[in-house]
Amino acid sequence: MSTILKLRGARALSDFRLAKVLPQLKAVHPGVQGLAAEFRHFVETSAPLDEPQGRLLGRLLTYGPPLAGSYAKDHFLLIVPRIGTISPWSSKATDIARQCGLPMVRRIERGTGFFLKTAGALAAPQRAALAELLHDRMTQAVLASEDEA
Repeated sequence: MSTILKLRGARALSDFRLAKVLPQLKAVHPGVQGLAAEFRHFVETSAPLDEPQGRLLGRLLTYGPPLAGSYAKDHFLLIVPRIGTISPWSSKATDIARQCGLPMVRRIERGTGFFLKTAGALAAPQRAALAELLHDRMTQAVLASEDEA
């Protein structure tokens, strides 16, 4: 039986990258006030991890500074590789985990969670227009949720 672990990761975009994309988002919807992004890891295992294995996996997936401070949680968009594909990042990360003594890891995939701070609610067409600026539709998919996944 497979187990899927969802783990929060490091900050996904630098201040420079956030400052570059924010005006583009505001052009689409003037109510956008802020943006933050962090990596999300999804780990499929063939068996549950014991405590040492969980710590090892945590160390492997700890890179870069975490998303610090308060950040907008009004709207959450999760950008992942297209459904049915395996990203090059996934192939390498899965290989590394297995080489480090985690043979039960079937696959590790990485997405990016975007937290949008807006003035007021977003209608579905507005969310879709904003999501278009945050992902590459040829290689990525947007999983929208009102909850922090």
